[in-house]
Amino acid sequence: MAATRLRGRRRERYLIRPCGLAGSQWEPPVAGLCCMALGIVFGLEILTPNDALLALGLPPLLAAMWVLSGRFTAVVSGLALVLFAVVLFAEAANRLTIISIEAAALILAAAVRLYATSLSDVLQHRGNRQVARNASPTLAAGIQFHGIGSLTRREMEVARLASRGYTDSEIADDLGISERTVESHLAHVYGKLGVTSRRVLIRRSAELAAQPRHGGSLVVASETVQRVVHRH
Repeated sequence: MAATRLRGRRRERYLIRPCGLAGSQWEPPVAGLCCMALGIVFGLEILTPNDALLALGLPPLLAAMWVLSGRFTAVVSGLALVLFAVVLFAEAANRLTIISIEAAALILAAAVRLYATSLSDVLQHRGNRQVARNASPTLAAGIQFHGIGSLTRREMEVARLASRGYTDSEIADDLGISERTVESHLAHVYGKLGVTSRRVLIRRSAELAAQPRHGGSLVVASETVQRVVHRH
């Protein structure tokens, strides 16, 4: 039994989780690589007209749909649409074939993105339930749907940072606590606010920001930036 669990954990290391890079330090570089790969493929397509080359743009596009957050996915997909339009204009003789390839690629990319976001929500919800099950009976009993006013000071700090896109690791470093503690606080936050994922929590960032201010340097820095933006 233990050996089976160990093998399962080893396999998990090599799995690419849906939206796995969302909010991480690797997300911008990976998004940049996807954009660069798309640019190279479409550049070669224009220089050496060959409809088969367009298919090479599918892997970086699908990779972006699978691992990136909504903001960076929009950047990559927007670039892909622009490049598709450029190729379509440059190769008027093959427009029908190019339109067919583009339509198939965009439909597949949309399907992958929909599946990735749905699966990410399911995995996040399952992780939250696992944290709740591992908590003590006293803590588990305290996880109820009571709204923002029921959050403790520490839960509010964690919730505010999570709603602004910070990762568990960044929150733990800023508040001087472990990542497991951050996960436990988030499980309580989700239960009290009635949310099921971090994406839903991000939608409530404005509501959380309106609460009394507490927290570490990330909270202070983020609020300072927001005040500067609003002034301009």
